[in-house]
Order: sequence, then C-alpha cells, then structure tokens
Amino acid sequence: MEDKVRYRLIAQVNQAFTPGAPIDSRDLFAGRKREVEKLISTVFQRGQHAVLFGERGVGKTSLANTLFDFLVLMGEFKYQRARINCAEGMDFESIWRLIFRQLSTKIDGEDVELDNTLPGNPNSENVREVFQAMDDPSIVIIDELDRINTTATQTALADTVKTLSDNSINTTLIMVGVADSLDQLIAEHRSIERAIKQIPMPRMSKSELIEIVNKGLSHCPELAIDPSVRDRIADYSQGLPSYTHLLSREAALNVARHHRTYVIMPDLEYAIKEAVDSQLETTLTAYNNAVSSPRGTNYKPVLLSCALAPKDEHGYFYAKNVTEPLRLITAKNYKIPAFARHLKDFCDSSRGPILERRGKPKRVRYRFVKPLMEPYVILRGLADGLITEDRLSHPSAASTEPEQLSLLSPSSVPPIEI
Repeated sequence: MEDKVRYRLIAQVNQAFTPGAPIDSRDLFAGRKREVEKLISTVFQRGQHAVLFGERGVGKTSLANTLFDFLVLMGEFKYQRARINCAEGMDFESIWRLIFRQLSTKIDGEDVELDNTLPGNPNSENVREVFQAMDDPSIVIIDELDRINTTATQTALADTVKTLSDNSINTTLIMVGVADSLDQLIAEHRSIERAIKQIPMPRMSKSELIEIVNKGLSHCPELAIDPSVRDRIADYSQGLPSYTHLLSREAALNVARHHRTYVIMPDLEYAIKEAVDSQLETTLTAYNNAVSSPRGTNYKPVLLSCALAPKDEHGYFYAKNVTEPLRLITAKNYKIPAFARHLKDFCDSSRGPILERRGKPKRVRYRFVKPLMEPYVILRGLADGLITEDRLSHPSAASTEPEQLSLLSPSSVPPIEI
C-alpha cells in the first residue's frame, strides 16, 4: 500500500468512526428506525412535542442532530432550527435567549434575530408571542435537559410546552435527557403529558451496532472486515454505539498502519488494548478506585462478572445473575454471600460508587452508575487477561467445550429474581 493510499485510508477511518462526538450526518447514522419515525411523526403533529430519554451514551444526541437531514431527505426544507446544550446554572431566560439568537424573522423586509424581541425576565407567554411572530415553522432541540436542576426553570419549561401546545404554535420542541429529567418535567405540569411524545432510547441491538460498522466501512472503500470480528465488536459494545465506533476505528487504523486492507481478530485485540489505554483519565481512575483492594479479595473479577451479567432493558441485574460469569472467570462456584459484600461496596462512595442499587431486601437490583463504564470493564478484563476471547461466545451460540460465557445484549435476557 502506497503512503498516499494509507494516509487517505487513515483519514477516511477517522471521519467514519467518531467515538468522541455525536453523529451529525444521516450518511453515518445507523439504526434507530423506529425512533426516527416517531420523531418525524411528532414534527408533523401540530401541538406535539417530543422528549428523547435514555441512558447516557445510547445515541440520543446523534438522533436529534440528524433529524434535520431526514427532513431534507423528505424535501422538507422550510424549517428554521435551533439547538442548545443546557448547562448547570442556566435559567429560563438564558435558555430562550440562546435559542432565539439562532432564529430570525423579517421585519420591514430585514432579518431580525428573535432574541432582540424577547423581553427581560420572560415567561411562557412571552416565548409563545415570539414564536408567533415567525414566518416559518421551527424545530428547537434542547439537549442535556437533566442539567437543569432548579424547580423554577423546570416549571417555566413545562408551562411553555403547555402554552405552545394549547395555542397550536407551529414549532416543535425536542427535549433530550435521561428518564429522570422527563419525570421532573411532567411533575411540574401533569397536564402536558398529552402534548408530549415520549420516545425512549434503549441500548442499541446487535444488528444496529453491526450496521454502524458496515456503514462506517462503506466510507472506506479499500477496507473490509472479517464477519466474526464485526460481530465481536458489536458484542463488546454492550449496546453503546460509542464503543462500536472506538473499537472499529482502532482496529481499522491498525490495519492501515500495517499496509493491509482486511480487519482480522488480532486487529481487534490491538483495538481492545488501545481502547482501554486511551480512555479518559477519569474512567481509569474510577475503575481503579472501584477494584483496588488487598490481594485475594476478588474485586476485579466480581466487577467484571457484573459487567457480563445478563441485564434487563434498563441495565439492571440481580446478584444471582453474577454467579455464572464469576464461576467461568474464576473456575470456582461462589455463592451469593461470598460476593454480596463486594456488591455493597461497589455502591458505596468509597468505591465511586460504580454501581447503584434499587429495590427492597431480597429484591435488590444493581446497575452501573455510568453505562459507559460497563463495556470498559469488559475490555479491561480482556486486556488484563481476566477473561479470554475464546471464553466468550456470540449471543446466538450454543454452549460448547470449553465452557463459554455469552455476551448477551442488555434487553435480550431478563434478570433472574431472587
């Protein structure tokens, strides 16, 4: 491979796989067909607004970003658009000034930014009046809604949703956040439920993650990938698209560096080590804080077993779900009492906490506080030799000798209640 071709391929790989940033182009967007349909349907229902909610890292922002591309595909060019990321300390006025700074209308034949028409200390009716002055329909994306933590701002936003809906204003608000932010918004004004289309964003299915790999590689025409490697990337990602991007990028870059064009398993093994080493210092620190202990206390294998445990669609697992992964990792038959203290410790501030727990005694469920930590723990376990690739089977594979642990998608196996 000539240097010119290699450098071009490296550039293509970095453009196709972007683990550090949301997707902002329909050409690279994969999966989420049902959610796209719901979002587009909301735009065309006057008086309806949408809330996208789900775990961090599942692709909510990418979906919101690419909505405009889908509307352009449909021939809908007429919408003005605005988008903001909420930040701590933002109040109602600062939110809407940032939004209206991106929108305009014509007054006496000249374009005028709408933030100049918003009065000081505005309320929901003032926002409605500004939208009514617009000539064009609009779509407004309010991302990171969960960063708004003052009751006054939450109440004013809820009032605005109701006011815009009741008056059939030709704008669509798309609010993006975690599930708790939706609950808080609705709690401030129960009557807005009829005006809001609630669009949950679960973790991506394996087929959707494979689509990410395929779509990315379609932008790198010189590259191809072994199907088993592509499947493995999807398995290790645990439903989180940023890890699919990260592993795909590092594996493909390794191929380009070695003047090859076909991604094979050793490239993925390299990508795993690179992915683990390249994670933010905060991730590494959080992991080390969770598993540091005197010798013989098993925090690393127990945490890895938590990451490998089958989970429900919200990422929760029960203590009993940990026993089988732990047996295959350690070759010992540990009962729940042997690692119950570890689970309790993982939920304590002294170890992060790295897990959170919910439920009554004997019905306690656990999940990772930060979803992105879950695949990191698996990759760390592979990189450190706690588990080997040949001990992990594909979700559809039957158990064979030697015994294998199935990397199941989070929504495919319900947790076992104890």
